[in-house]
Amino acid sequence: MVNSDFLNGMEVKDAIKAMLTKIETQGIGSRKINYKLRDANYSRQRYWGEPFPIAYDSEGVAHALDVDKLPLELPELENFQPASGGKSPVARAEDWVNQFPGLALETDTMPGFAGSSWYFLRYMDAVNDQAFASKEAINYWQDVDLYVGGTEHAVGHLMYSRCWHKFLYDLGYVPTIEPFKKLINQGMITAYGYYVENLKFQDDQSLIGNIKDIENQNVNVGSPIRLAYVYDYLDGQNRLTKTKFEAYYDNIGKSYNVIGDVNKYYWVKDENGEEYFTVNIVQEKMSKSKYNVQNPDEVVAKYGADCFRMYEMFLGPIEQSKPWDTKGIDGVNRFLRKYWSLFFSENGWNVSQDQPSAEEYKILHTTIKKVTEDIERFSFNTCVSAFMMCVNELKRLECNKKEILSALNVLLAPFAPFITEELNKMLGNDTSVHKASYPIFEPSYLVQDTVDYPVCVNGKKRDIVALSSKLTPKEIQDIALTLDNVKKYVDGKDLQRVIVVPGKMINLVVKE
Repeated sequence: MVNSDFLNGMEVKDAIKAMLTKIETQGIGSRKINYKLRDANYSRQRYWGEPFPIAYDSEGVAHALDVDKLPLELPELENFQPASGGKSPVARAEDWVNQFPGLALETDTMPGFAGSSWYFLRYMDAVNDQAFASKEAINYWQDVDLYVGGTEHAVGHLMYSRCWHKFLYDLGYVPTIEPFKKLINQGMITAYGYYVENLKFQDDQSLIGNIKDIENQNVNVGSPIRLAYVYDYLDGQNRLTKTKFEAYYDNIGKSYNVIGDVNKYYWVKDENGEEYFTVNIVQEKMSKSKYNVQNPDEVVAKYGADCFRMYEMFLGPIEQSKPWDTKGIDGVNRFLRKYWSLFFSENGWNVSQDQPSAEEYKILHTTIKKVTEDIERFSFNTCVSAFMMCVNELKRLECNKKEILSALNVLLAPFAPFITEELNKMLGNDTSVHKASYPIFEPSYLVQDTVDYPVCVNGKKRDIVALSSKLTPKEIQDIALTLDNVKKYVDGKDLQRVIVVPGKMINLVVKE
């Protein structure tokens, strides 16, 4: 704070406190916190929305309808255009408006956030025609266990929901003061913006502003130019060369008012004489006005809906905002192809009825455990990683056992609903995979019967032996000393110490 008398030198936060204290000390005012809800104007001049149960008498005094007149339902209309005088379309339904003698119903309707502020309570008792929900139903269900919504959603709808719910709590209609036990805000999918910061216009060497200003010869100095969808034309140094610019303009630029005459630009030359300008890449909100919107239909047409769904989950944690970038989508596409290949050989369908091995059971149930736990945590990106590791391991073992693949197919179904549904039918099931019982994790399959022990002599590995996981350290030591590849380094020497790390390794220390 400067030039502010007794506040000079303070940080703003401290200055506000000092200012309020002085005002109160001098008795000329008092501090107060004001809370406000966004969009306080509650009524709407449109048809869609709940009608207000309010009617006006001849003097314009508002009266609430008696409870026995509820629920008040909107009239059937064919014309949804506004009525004369800026009134709601409902005003045209005169029989509805004047249905109560001596009273005229309010014709405005409630906004969208009215019903959405309490709809979850109605779910608890949806067919009740006497109340929004019975006390018994509300006391049984109580509040919402989990609510998922974006950050913009949170400062709108969720704020109104809390206000509405606390009001109902104060009136004794709901047993909980908060409507939701847990909230998850999913991050936005953002996009990259491509800007030219230092592009110059040859006529006056000034920094160019936006494209329309250039066309009008009204240069707005310092404002970067946005180049829409230019990413496929950049080199490895984020440069747009003169040659590439011409191709970019022909295919993309002229649709977005980019100046197509390359001679109007001032181009930088590198040591090889290549003419270019550098494009700065920034992460920003995906928006039509920024020309960075990605059409999911195009991705689905190229890769399929399953690949698109799984790649969105694979981008990162659900709470974080993530830039949309299709560079990694090929990895998910390869995973789905590899998954499909578990069921087929070169000769076609190749699923066997053979009994799975202990290692195959272990791989499957490790995945069931991991995916189940991560779904509970909403950690979908790590679920996709677990599926990838599982398929790689099963592919390594050339696993084609029906018992393993059927369970894995059900586990994958929420993530890739289409490929799993198709394979489910091929596996001989009449009902949908999405109606199948969820795979049950069996801890016993994760218990190893044998352990591969490296056997070292003075720290150097001389052999490896598979031993039962139930053996004692003394039994492990005795077996290690009988190995031919170990005896030749130990026999005739002074064995000073034997180190057995259960499940890990054996080290024999001898005096040379």
